Amino acid sequence: MMSSDVSDAGTGEDQASRASASGHHLSRHPSGDHQIIGLITLFTTAILVVVAAVWALGAVGGWWMLALAVVIHLLASAVVLAEVAAVMSDQSLTVAVIERITSGRRARRHGSDAG
Repeated sequence: MMSSDVSDAGTGEDQASRASASGHHLSRHPSGDHQIIGLITLFTTAILVVVAAVWALGAVGGWWMLALAVVIHLLASAVVLAEVAAVMSDQSLTVAVIERITSGRRARRHGSDAG
């Protein structure tokens, strides 16, 4: 371990290449911020939907409502897991929706600037 430290210490190229390689790992994907915003929005929406289902269960108080609340919880969990899997494979659906919304706003803004 000591010999590799000594051999690399004298060469500026090795240190520079390591710095550029580590900088590459630190750079963020351009849509990374959109992915985080999309996931936070999706998680918050899923939590609110499940809380609303549990509230409805308490308000109605029937056994059939318990089944409906469980189904809503399972659907919300499935949507969240599917989106996490899509983000991990760089095929996020929420990023596509956010980009569509922002491009629509840009198009309207440019259209109102021209008129």
